[in-house]
Amino acid sequence: MNKGLIAIHNATIAKNIPFVTFRLPQQEHSTTYIQTTPGNVEWDSIRDIAGETGFLMAPFDTRNGHRYILVKPDMEIHGGEISRETIRKVEALEARPQPHWNGEAPVVTGREAYMEQVDAIKSSIATGAFQKAVLSRIRVVEGMHMEIIPKLYQAICRRHPNAFTYLFKSDEHFWLGASPEPLLRLRDGKVSTVSLAGTRPYAEKHLDLNKWTAKEVLEQEYVTRYIHDVLRAFRVKDYRISSPYVKKAGNLLHLRTDFTLDFERLNGRLWDFVDAMHPTPAVAGQPKEDAICFIKQLEPHDRDYYTGFLGPLQHQGATDLFVNLRCMKITPAYISLYVGGGITLESDPAEEWNETRLKAQSLLKIMGTYMEIPE
Repeated sequence: MNKGLIAIHNATIAKNIPFVTFRLPQQEHSTTYIQTTPGNVEWDSIRDIAGETGFLMAPFDTRNGHRYILVKPDMEIHGGEISRETIRKVEALEARPQPHWNGEAPVVTGREAYMEQVDAIKSSIATGAFQKAVLSRIRVVEGMHMEIIPKLYQAICRRHPNAFTYLFKSDEHFWLGASPEPLLRLRDGKVSTVSLAGTRPYAEKHLDLNKWTAKEVLEQEYVTRYIHDVLRAFRVKDYRISSPYVKKAGNLLHLRTDFTLDFERLNGRLWDFVDAMHPTPAVAGQPKEDAICFIKQLEPHDRDYYTGFLGPLQHQGATDLFVNLRCMKITPAYISLYVGGGITLESDPAEEWNETRLKAQSLLKIMGTYMEIPE
């Protein structure tokens, strides 16, 4: 346990100072940005982000009133060992006013209601309204758990070495997660993205691609086709694509296809490309706008920053954006875990419910080390 990082997190949380700690997949140590300049950095349009440096948090849908948030790297802390002098500097920072937390409890969807929602989506698919929609729900853990969040972040890092892990705090926005899904990575002149969809519990037999069902293969194929369509719209013809393969993410397996292209192929339109990519059918559906319109009417909760994207901009010359999955929203009274799954005409409502339970367990098991989790 990195006690220096815990001390920094305790200080920034208590003083309501914007900060983020993140670790890229397969990296040994985390990086922390602390914003010491006053004010919150927020935008309504993704096109205002070009040229910015820091850590970006983007919502699922700005039409719900959520904005793009940036934590500036006014103070950067790297590596595993954190000096006492660095800790003193952080502890000496001026506190900001405490946030006005949203007191409304999140809407929790039970098993029967969720299965009814799956059936509603299947009925719309049968009429030809769309081919796939991604349905989400919230699992709530009640209680005041702020004090264990710094330890929880480090535990999640240990359990998910291949994920993008982060702890993000900006005023009343407080999130923690371990995402398995890159949205876009830019490094060494190369842009990469992935088509990731379909979920199975981890087991040796599921490592064989041929053992996956037609429903799961088609669910991932929708995402792959969408990325091809976006690249075609940007007139990118020369890009590399892998064959589909099985990728492990914690206690789960997913189907994945990798895309790579030269940065120059985008002709300076990186953020337009990000805007076109997000949200992909992996978190929205296909066709995207039709599916989003339907699920926004069906889901009783606001997704907020779940299934948005986030990551460091211009960090060591690279930009790494990940889809905000396997994540939780933290407030003083409760923690909200967001989970979901892709629904197609072949979906079984009971199996879809169980898939969301498996996804929640990837974080609930770790949380259970530090708090009591009710059934």
